[in-house]
Amino acid sequence: MELLYPVESDLRRAAEILRKGGIVALPTETVYGLCCDAFNEEAVERIYDIKRRPKNKPLIVGVGRVEEIHEIAEVNETAERLIREFFPGPLTLILKNKKIPSIVTGGSEKVAIRMPAHEIPLRLLRLFGGPLVVPSANISGRPSPTKLEHVLSDFGDTLDAVIVGECSIGIESTILDVTSSPAKLIRPGAVSSDILKKFVEIEQCEDTFGQYEISAEVYVFVGERVEESIRSFLSRYEDAVVIARKDVYGGKVIEVGESLESYASNLFDALRKAEKMGAKIILVEGIEEKGIGEAIMHRLYKSAKNVVRV
Repeated sequence: MELLYPVESDLRRAAEILRKGGIVALPTETVYGLCCDAFNEEAVERIYDIKRRPKNKPLIVGVGRVEEIHEIAEVNETAERLIREFFPGPLTLILKNKKIPSIVTGGSEKVAIRMPAHEIPLRLLRLFGGPLVVPSANISGRPSPTKLEHVLSDFGDTLDAVIVGECSIGIESTILDVTSSPAKLIRPGAVSSDILKKFVEIEQCEDTFGQYEISAEVYVFVGERVEESIRSFLSRYEDAVVIARKDVYGGKVIEVGESLESYASNLFDALRKAEKMGAKIILVEGIEEKGIGEAIMHRLYKSAKNVVRV
């Protein structure tokens, strides 16, 4: 596996690897992603295999230019409006497919497309000159990777190259199906539903993403007496690891920061850190489901075996 950096020569090397059917991991503004040529079916199948992802679950397609979206999908008026407002950015639109292979779309007649708002994938997409599949760079069911070490932990040397860089948002993109009206919110993400509702009518879909596989038992505390309840729990389980906005508990605490943006950026890393600490029980401070808090809580509900409302 080659370790590459965001310099022109290394990005050209990454594009060359992709043209030869290789797989490259790279940072985006949301989380680290895996990428390969969207039209190379052998490479796409390899991504499914190393991610241990069922082949009926579609992969997101990344583009470097808006014009490419029109080449690979049918772009309706709603999509045009959202593309103008949010691309490039952490929004994935589901559109009717025109030419992306069915192995990428999970056999669906639709395709999920986004344009990352991060210099590294944008430069690579433009150097490559075509669409790439860009799923998160994690084993399916694991928390998404926001750091290079997460990618290496999940995949080791099974990748052809990894580009070193930083993720800023830390929560995956919002997925919105705009092939019908109202649009369907498939996954809450970095663009909140409150913001999207200013541009399009939305209905919430049933969550089909399943639970994260966490090695510890996760409790998420929600309500007005979160701190009091976690302290009470700690009095019985002293070895529990707490994930909190700030350390007011003592003991084993992983701070994620007081702002929603900081919480989102640090959440997946905190869950992985707690596992590395050998936690059997993880206690997590829940937050109000507004703005990006909506996506944070969605990911916490996917992590938790127990939601404690207090």
